[in-house]
Parts: sequence; C-alpha cells; structure tokens
Amino acid sequence: MNDRELISPGRIDPACLSADRYAETLAAEALRTGLMDEGELDRIRGDLMKVLAEVIGYKTDGKSTNVSTETAKSLAESIFYNIGTALRQEKSPDAAALTMKNAPMSELYAKGYLVNKKRWEEARVLWGRVRYTERKDGGEAYERAIGKNIRIYLEQYDPRTSAHDRLFLVLPELGIKGAFHIGGAVSVLKKLLKFNEEARNPEGAVSAEFREGSEERNSSAPS
Repeated sequence: MNDRELISPGRIDPACLSADRYAETLAAEALRTGLMDEGELDRIRGDLMKVLAEVIGYKTDGKSTNVSTETAKSLAESIFYNIGTALRQEKSPDAAALTMKNAPMSELYAKGYLVNKKRWEEARVLWGRVRYTERKDGGEAYERAIGKNIRIYLEQYDPRTSAHDRLFLVLPELGIKGAFHIGGAVSVLKKLLKFNEEARNPEGAVSAEFREGSEERNSSAPS
C-alpha cells in the first residue's frame, strides 16, 4: 500500500491555505490533519537550511556564508514562495502535501524558480509592448505605473532571491488595485496592453475588477 492509498481525498481545506504563504500554510495543515508528522517536518526544515545556504552563496557570489538577519529572512521568503509556486501546480492540496512530504526541497525550489523565471521573462516582454503602445491620454497615474512602478519592479525582481516581491499598483479606472506577485504582474501587463490596443481599435472600456488571487491560480507554468 502506498502513500496515495493511505490519504483520503480532500482532507486539507483549501480555505485554510494562504496564496502568499502557500508552502508554510500547507505544511501546517498537513501536520494538523495527519498527512505529515513532526519527523517529516524536521526533514523539510533540514532541507530548507541547505537550500538557504545555496541561495546565500548565490547572493554573495560565493564570498560569504553569512548575511544580515533581514537579508536571510528575505531570502527565506523567496525560497518559500518558489516552493509554494511548485506545490500550487499540483492537482489538489492533498497531492501538494504528499509531494512536499516526499520531494527534496531543493527540487521543489528549482521547479518553482523556473515557473517564476518564465513569468518574469514574459512580463518583461509584455512591458516592452506596453511601452511601445503607450497611450498619450492615459493620465498621470497610468504614465507613472508604466514608466516607473512596473519598470523598477521588473528591474529589481530576481526569481532566485526575491520571488516573493510584489508590484504595488493603483489604477482604479482600469480596475487594477493591489499588490501583485509576478503571476499577477503578467496579468496586469496583459490588461494594460489591451487598454492600449483599444485606443487603436476601440472595443469598449476595461471594467472588470482585477484581483491577483484568481489570476495567479490561472497562470500555471510556463506563464
């Protein structure tokens, strides 16, 4: 009998999981529901320390194994976000918990990193298209969003060390308001591109309320 046969479907309630902290909340729920035990969590913690050491080496170009507490915390958040990205590709929270229970954290981190790297690359291409089609009548907030906020976010984003970073944007006239992770940023840029293209071929105003959560769930790899 294997692990899959031992797990009843739907044991973890998706409502108990956080989109921002998927890996952490999944581990907590897996422990609470009995899908994992403390020994398995200890193995995960040990794996995470090894991944953190590798990322610190990357961050410092191999020159140091020590960083400030603040930097270590940020790198850990990036690691968790990449792992959470990988786990969210699974068909259900129970399946994700089983994967987390059995897979090396370095493997999940690498998988999530690749997903977020592809999203970042797509976002940069989309931003170039948005700049090329930029409207003259977009207004001050629109111009600032394209010329400053999004540009700086994409320049500073690193899917290896800052995968958890968010784009803060408020464009009420486009229904865009909130803090968007990289998957949400891709969808924001698609919406801005549509808005720009409507100036050339009007098809009606963009009116749908924009929310990152649903967009990120629908933007699976390699988007």
